[in-house]
Amino acid sequence: MWKAHRSTVPQAGSTVSERFAVRPPQLGDTRDLAKADIECFPDPWPAQFFVSEILADGRLNRLLVDPAGRIAAYLFCAWQYLDLHVLKVATLAQFRRSGLALRLMRIAEKHAEEMSGESLTLEVRRDNCSAIAMYEGLGYTREGIRRHYYPNGEDALVMTRRVGE
Repeated sequence: MWKAHRSTVPQAGSTVSERFAVRPPQLGDTRDLAKADIECFPDPWPAQFFVSEILADGRLNRLLVDPAGRIAAYLFCAWQYLDLHVLKVATLAQFRRSGLALRLMRIAEKHAEEMSGESLTLEVRRDNCSAIAMYEGLGYTREGIRRHYYPNGEDALVMTRRVGE
C-alpha cells in the first residue's frame, strides 16, 4: 500500500519548485525568516531561535529562494542520535502547492541517508490535513500523539519514516 502512495507524490523535478535555488540560511536571513514564520505558523519562532539553529552544530537547514533571492520556503532539522528531526518546514502562502515543501523533505531524506541515519521524525498539527497527506505520501507513518505540544495546548501528531524505505 505504501508504494501506491509514494507513486502519487510528484518528483521534485516535475514541478515548478526547480525554479527556486537551495541554500543554507545565513544570519542575515534571520529577520526574513522570523517574518515568514509569523505568516506560516500560529506560534512562530522568535528571531533568536533562528539564530540559534543557524549557528548550532548537527543541523540541516535549507532555504528555497526565488530568482530575486526572496525566501519562498524553509527547512530546519536537528540530529537526535540517528534520527533527523524535522523541526520546521514551511512554504510562504504565495508559493504553496508548487512542490516546495516536498522538495525540502526530499532534501532532508537524502541527507539522512547520506549521513547513515535510521529515521526522520516530525510533529504536525492534527488538523493540518494537507501536510499529513504529503507526509503519508512520502512514506511517513503515524507513530503517536504529543499531548498539548503546541503553546495553545493543541496536540501534535508524531510521524516517522525509516531511511531507505
